[in-house]
Amino acid sequence: MTTMTARTATIRRATADETDTIATVLAAAFLHGDLGPWLVPHIDTRSRVYGPYFRIFTEHAQTSGRIDVTDDVCAAAIWYPIGHTVDLDIPAYDTRLAQACGEHLNRFVALDRTMHIHHPTGSPHHYLAFLGVHPDRQRQGLGRALLDHHHNQLDTDGIPAYLEATSPRTSTLYHRHGYTPQQAYTVPNGPKLHPMWRPPHPTEATR
Repeated sequence: MTTMTARTATIRRATADETDTIATVLAAAFLHGDLGPWLVPHIDTRSRVYGPYFRIFTEHAQTSGRIDVTDDVCAAAIWYPIGHTVDLDIPAYDTRLAQACGEHLNRFVALDRTMHIHHPTGSPHHYLAFLGVHPDRQRQGLGRALLDHHHNQLDTDGIPAYLEATSPRTSTLYHRHGYTPQQAYTVPNGPKLHPMWRPPHPTEATR
């Protein structure tokens, strides 16, 4: 059996019937992530929260954003095109977030608000909301393949990208893909986030 790696990965647009699968992959990918212990301290509770939480975004991004996946749907990236202002209007978001997060809602709301306040405005760009690889398939270059795929299109179109790294370690990883660290900020009574900006890189077509 051949294991898919960055060299062999086929990246494509997700289909609507893969929404639940993608939510499951992202929930597993982020379960032990940097923000998890603060958002939902107990791992079992976090597992129950993350499924419906990521379902909100995978469902919304199918129509209002873009979801790139590996061909076997073990890795996914959710991108949103952002204009001069940030306006991700997710239908019934407050209600669905409350249902998903339960007693931990306040921390998810604080995270949302703080990221919104610090999100850059005035320059259209693509926002990398989530990128995750299933734990069974990590360290095979699939995240890199997802990034390279979308960056190639952004570079051709002359569009910058933005994301929030959740630790200095992940900030270093994204720096290797052309992202420049911006001023870090802290969620009230919570973790520090590391925003990063990637200008479009010249291509043969744009030189």
